[in-house]
Amino acid sequence: MTRPAIVNVSKFVAAGNKKFASYVDYVDRDKAIRNEHFSAFNANRFDGYHRYMENPEKSSGLFTADKNSLTQTERKKLKDTFQLAQKNDSIMWQDVISFDNQFLKEEGIYNPLTGYLNEVAIQESIRVGMKATLQAENMEASAVWTASIHYNTDNIHVHIAIVEPYPTRDYQQFRNKKTGELYSARRGSRKQNTLDLMKSKVANNLLDRDKELTRITELVHQRMIPTEERMNQFLTLPMQHLMQSIYKELPEDMRKWKYNMNALDAIRPKMDVLTNMYINQYHPEDRSELNLALNNQKEFYKRIYGEGTKEANRFEDYKTNKEQEFYAKMGNAFLKECINIRQNEKHAFHQKFGESKVFQPSTLTRGTLKKLKDSLQKDYRSMKNQRKYQELQEEMERKS
Repeated sequence: MTRPAIVNVSKFVAAGNKKFASYVDYVDRDKAIRNEHFSAFNANRFDGYHRYMENPEKSSGLFTADKNSLTQTERKKLKDTFQLAQKNDSIMWQDVISFDNQFLKEEGIYNPLTGYLNEVAIQESIRVGMKATLQAENMEASAVWTASIHYNTDNIHVHIAIVEPYPTRDYQQFRNKKTGELYSARRGSRKQNTLDLMKSKVANNLLDRDKELTRITELVHQRMIPTEERMNQFLTLPMQHLMQSIYKELPEDMRKWKYNMNALDAIRPKMDVLTNMYINQYHPEDRSELNLALNNQKEFYKRIYGEGTKEANRFEDYKTNKEQEFYAKMGNAFLKECINIRQNEKHAFHQKFGESKVFQPSTLTRGTLKKLKDSLQKDYRSMKNQRKYQELQEEMERKS
């Protein structure tokens, strides 16, 4: 069974907890003193690989969202921030991100023979993971965090402490498990999806997987969607026959014309066949490329989360989900234009016969099929222009 490459363990403590107070006491000390008193403020007794987190023999200095190392003055300022959070009754979250050393070795991030570790790469991956984590928990504007890299013989791990100087978490009623008494405290739990997101973002950044994910997204949402160059060939005779069959079977209520609606359960397989006809005729190479990329990404998740783990099981359907995403994209593009065609038919019918007549939808004629083609061309141009705009915005953000 494959050992997970990355494990994330999280715990939180209230402002009145001794671990919180001890962390504040030592946050401005040098790393040697912090290492010596590590157990006093460490709330995580388990890191995913070790049963107990002993005091580290070696650690890096503290780093933050925008600093790779802190001066004494900066550590003092950070301590003031943590003291303010404690005074305002903030939760303190302590996360441990543990790496399998063999994994780091294979990726050229760690050399056990020389002791070299690419700390900058680790720090940057933690920053990317923390940004996504805080966004997911609506804490991006309110939270302050600090972290340090710890070394030992079996695995390298990063300890992270997060507080809110001005807390945003609501108070809730909880029951003491020992006494049964009710008490009020801030909500500290975080969603499992958030913890999964942290691991995923750290791994993607550390291994530069973002380009691979972007390629998958491009294949799913752009390259295999009908293009202007292929549009004149898109409506082949077999496709026209299948499209007419689908159109005739659509329910009267156009609000149900969405790919994943239950009302289209019987029609959805036909839409998938239409999609396959298009892909097999015009994009067989892209389909092969997508399959390879999805298989590689699935193996990546297996390596990161470990075989047989709960986390890995959640990603076993990654390939199927991405393919389904593409089928839905194609299906909804077709259904959107079918709505336009039906509305135009209704408008023309009522203009000719009046509102009192009962409208009976027709089958798709060559004229309506041409309108469908023109509308899809317009949708494609809009989608392409939107993507260009997003790329421009991302480029501007990188330069800012």
